[in-house]
Amino acid sequence: MRRTPPVVVQLLPQPAVQAVVACLGLLASGGLVAWALSHHSAAWPLLFGVPLAGFYAWRSAAVLPRRLRWDGQAWWLAEPGQDAETRVQLAVLIDLDAWLLLRASPGPCWLPLSSGQHAAQWGALRATLFAAPGGAVP
Repeated sequence: MRRTPPVVVQLLPQPAVQAVVACLGLLASGGLVAWALSHHSAAWPLLFGVPLAGFYAWRSAAVLPRRLRWDGQAWWLAEPGQDAETRVQLAVLIDLDAWLLLRASPGPCWLPLSSGQHAAQWGALRATLFAAPGGAVP
């Protein structure tokens, strides 16, 4: 049986993904505040929480620089600023062909990847995720 070659991917911040998550947070909190105002007019101070929810969503969606590595048998994830790696199991949550959302366990840790940022490794990464035994859980 042929082994899959090693793959190393540097995860970088993705402002577009971060902005989409922040907009979803703003829309959700705005909808909740609109619902509260439709039932209780005294709920107007909640309007000040909408920008705070958007800011919190923006901060929570930030992708920290990490290194994801397949050594031929298992996936390893290096935390930001550390050389020590943790063995992880990956699950592909969303596959949009040019964009992937992975969940690394234990954790969980969410890993958004795009072909634009990882053009050189994109083919090898996708092939390893879906073809390697123990590569990723669909």
